[in-house]
Amino acid sequence: MTQLFLLLVLLWASPCRASYDSMPTPPPSSPSTQNQSKGDKAQVKRGIHWYRSPSCATAAEQMKLAGQFHREKRYRKAANAFQALVYAWPDSPEAPLAQFELARVQEERELYTKAFDEYQYLFDYYPGQFDYRDVLGRQFKIANYLMSTRKGSFLFFPGFEAPERAIPLFEKIILNAPTWNYAATCQLNIGIIHELNEEEEEAVAAFEIVQNRYNDETILAQASFREAQCLTKLCRNRPNDENACNAARAALVQFIRTYPDHEKVPESRATLSKLNDEQARRAFELARYYDQIAHRPKAALIAYEEFLKKYASHECAGPARQRIEILRKDINRHEKK
Repeated sequence: MTQLFLLLVLLWASPCRASYDSMPTPPPSSPSTQNQSKGDKAQVKRGIHWYRSPSCATAAEQMKLAGQFHREKRYRKAANAFQALVYAWPDSPEAPLAQFELARVQEERELYTKAFDEYQYLFDYYPGQFDYRDVLGRQFKIANYLMSTRKGSFLFFPGFEAPERAIPLFEKIILNAPTWNYAATCQLNIGIIHELNEEEEEAVAAFEIVQNRYNDETILAQASFREAQCLTKLCRNRPNDENACNAARAALVQFIRTYPDHEKVPESRATLSKLNDEQARRAFELARYYDQIAHRPKAALIAYEEFLKKYASHECAGPARQRIEILRKDINRHEKK
């Protein structure tokens, strides 16, 4: 019974097996954007661990043995052998390649989070000693996979979405290569994940970083549109927060003016029109509340006048003008008494 329970836990924790090969991978010709130096290498793990002790007397022999395990698709043994080499001979010429092969093995085993961490180990401890663009591309592919696949698939249960797993991965990629061609996409994806999780404020902050830091017009347009959408949702969740609603309208106007030919402009115009109508009706209803429920004519007069300043062309403007005229006469008549 205990073994069955452990099996269920393991299956629950594993991600759905979506098409990993279909995940986008940056082309290897992408230019490097960060200079690495062997002199910057931090201290690496040293000493033989009893559970990762090498089977051979030299790093070269250990590398040959690990490679043989890998070719034979004995992935667990290959991973242990590559890791033992890195632990036992961290400064050997074979160590960076062994670390890279360890990450590849974990990737082939579909242990994607472990694979990402093993690739990250190269950035942290072996700068300048591996194919920088290739490893960045592999990390990017893993992060996209974790962002877009479900977790906990079991039998007929499809699992649940957990895109937030990818946020720290995208953040590490940005730190590894802040000016990389795909760094803007990583930052955009962070915002999209927050948006999917209904964390609008965090999403807005992420989209603003995209617009302030990068210059890819396609990515910038997406960030601008999504920021406006998130601010609009915040406005509708906080109808009495004038600052939130003003920010939403400003973001929509900014997107429409900056990207007039974008395919999302018609949708944004419709959203802006609806938002203006909702705000106008709320302002008019506030004035009516002072007028007909609270019976505070002076407050109602001020509210109607404020409404006309902002929404003079709204369909409620006519009734507002009529009430202003009546209220002024009533207030003057009362003051003369």
